[in-house]
Amino acid sequence: MSRIAHLVFILLICFTVPQPVAAENKSAPSISLVQINADGMIADLKYLVLDLADEKKGWSNLEELLPTFLEGIDKTRPMRIDILLGENQKERYRLILPVSDLGKFRDNLEVFEISSKKQRKGPYILGNLFEGFMNYLQKEQYVVISEKLSEVEEITDPLQRVQELINAKYDFSALITNEKEGVEERKKSMISTREQLLAAVKKKRDETDNAYELRKLAFTHQMDELERLFVQSEKMVIGWTTDAAANEGRLVFTLKAIEGSSLDESIKQFATKPSYFANVPVQMDGILNGRINHPLDEMRKENITAFYKLLLPSLQERIQANKDLTDEQKSAGKKVAALIIEMLDAGKEASLIDGFIDTKSVADNKYTLLGGARSTDGAKLKEIVELLPKVMKDQTVETDVVNEESLKIHKINIKDQYKAGFEELFGAGEALYVGSTPEALWVAAGPDSIKRITEASKLVKEPAPEKVSPEVIELNVKTLPWLKMVNKLRGEKGNQEIREMLIKSLTSTDDTFSFVMKREGETIDGKAKLDKGILKFIGNVIAKFSKETL
Repeated sequence: MSRIAHLVFILLICFTVPQPVAAENKSAPSISLVQINADGMIADLKYLVLDLADEKKGWSNLEELLPTFLEGIDKTRPMRIDILLGENQKERYRLILPVSDLGKFRDNLEVFEISSKKQRKGPYILGNLFEGFMNYLQKEQYVVISEKLSEVEEITDPLQRVQELINAKYDFSALITNEKEGVEERKKSMISTREQLLAAVKKKRDETDNAYELRKLAFTHQMDELERLFVQSEKMVIGWTTDAAANEGRLVFTLKAIEGSSLDESIKQFATKPSYFANVPVQMDGILNGRINHPLDEMRKENITAFYKLLLPSLQERIQANKDLTDEQKSAGKKVAALIIEMLDAGKEASLIDGFIDTKSVADNKYTLLGGARSTDGAKLKEIVELLPKVMKDQTVETDVVNEESLKIHKINIKDQYKAGFEELFGAGEALYVGSTPEALWVAAGPDSIKRITEASKLVKEPAPEKVSPEVIELNVKTLPWLKMVNKLRGEKGNQEIREMLIKSLTSTDDTFSFVMKREGETIDGKAKLDKGILKFIGNVIAKFSKETL
């Protein structure tokens, strides 16, 4: 879906919205997108929409539309699109397309009201709705289209820059490279971009000042992360493959930072210290299993502190405005919010996010869950549990069901209105258990919860493995059980249509999403895999869009 959307978007932008752009910024990133070929793109769409989703009408609309963009294009060879950035990162595009019939391709430009005038020497001049140039590389049988003459003439080998992407046989891929010398220029060029994007974050109707400022701050922190990637990465590769034979989709990425940059220093912190929970076994084959051992550099620690500082008044404001709560509930709710924020903020002092979640199957399709997270302020957990009955009507708890010198465990009984969803996964009569030690917070649900927390709290005291795992993040999720649980909890609330579409798309054998990010030398590598059922859901979403808008 993303490949089609991106291609059509770029084609429409290129062919209909010419923009005056200032002198080229030589320090800007070089960005190239590659579609392995149009036939593959069409085959993938057919697989998603027709073969998996069985949406004949949705596919019929796409099948009718796609040829209008591909007339005269060789559908068996790679297509390349370069995103060109001028001053202040203003975007325009250079299309590098394989041509099977130049005449038909030029005729198709006319369909988009773009004229192509052949010059005696030099590239074609394009006019009307798009003003620019088109160079035809006769030997390679590719056309190069862009606004500036220099940008079409400098391409003599259409695929040389992206050959590694083609060799990897990704269906759709992106290559982003930066020169070390341009770091400061790129950083300066981001100033106006940030200002423009932040200015677009408008206050919503009935949104409080605190909520608005928090949303702006969250956006600013996202921009901090993206800017560092944009400015300080030496090379990024992203590749997507729809594998119909294996009934799965795969996404991979690789990131290498410019040596000596703060991004480089951040990457060098990865996989240098073992997780506090390294001795706790986690098998990536349950309904929710994962680990994270992610260091926090100074930029992220500062951002976390600033975020929590604004988050608390925003949460307390929402609690105060809730008309369904009594004054006592509001007072207790505000105290709980403050305690949680204090615990979370204290966790950053360890300079990392370190935790795990592990589920195991037990009898009758039920599960047991265990999770842990590093914390230096777990003592507040008991205060939070004790306040819950004051926050939620008919909520009952039992504190100190385990009360040892270093381990405290508390029981949170499940309210009647949540039992159907909770028992869907963990069985009748089960409860939620939370615990704390001076170094960590614990959570468990399902059979043997207390035993699992107790045993795990002893394992973490044993010597950590000598070899540090290179995995920074590991995640394995079977989505169908959680969707069924959410559906029972939410009922008709929220986006029920999307949930029902997801449940319809998935079965218990094809609902898994997995992700691994690890450090390999000086690079960060990531791999994600989507099972057949998730691809079927994507096909249903594409079909819905096709039927409603095309």
